[in-house]
Amino acid sequence: MTRDELYDEALRLMEDYVHHLDVQLDAPQLMTVAKTSYGYRYAEKGAVQAMLQKMARLVSALRAVRILLAHGFVAEQAAVCRIADEASEDVNFLALGIIHGETYLHKAFIEAFNLEEFEDADRLTETATKRPSIPRDRIHAYLTQNPSAGSDPSTGKAAMKALHKTYSGYVHGASPHIMETYGGNPARFHMNGMLGTPLLDSHVDAFWSYMLRGLMSFAVVAKASGDEKLFASIRQYCRDFEASATRKG
Repeated sequence: MTRDELYDEALRLMEDYVHHLDVQLDAPQLMTVAKTSYGYRYAEKGAVQAMLQKMARLVSALRAVRILLAHGFVAEQAAVCRIADEASEDVNFLALGIIHGETYLHKAFIEAFNLEEFEDADRLTETATKRPSIPRDRIHAYLTQNPSAGSDPSTGKAAMKALHKTYSGYVHGASPHIMETYGGNPARFHMNGMLGTPLLDSHVDAFWSYMLRGLMSFAVVAKASGDEKLFASIRQYCRDFEASATRKG
């Protein structure tokens, strides 16, 4: 199995799990949003509903990364990798809250997550919602200090922070990250992708770790759902994926 085939399989499994959980919940209903607009919303706005939405976001983001990599858009795929990484962290955060009991931070996160952007679509500048910001470092702290975490929380938190900061430059367009797209002979900005460059190769090689972290977060969801058989199956798949992906070119 090639690495691309392995990714295809893993993403299908993740998508199937999203649909598996989705049908166990009351379906979202089409509702009036911001008085004059419409959109699907869950009537119940709990941790499970938030977790499911983050899982769907994660799978979609990982697929988007593959498309961007295929066309050489390294800066753009790195920005989407940041989205995928945060979604994966959020899935873990919510699932662990179900396993160990929701904290004040979980409740604040879910409340902020479900806020609408606007109260009235006809008066956007007057009714924009001030969405509370849950600092990412507080989520990192929980992920490294919860009862299921390892014995070295400071190292884990530092690693998460470093990864978060590294990819932040791609999201916000910091100069060092933009200048990665400059070069060649004659030197110029490459705005149509970076195919055939060493920079692309390094991003392609790094992508499998995002896939693995996504899969591992789905294993935690299975644990939170009380499905020990599925948890064991996904955890074993993660081990096989890690072993296979590191061997594939």
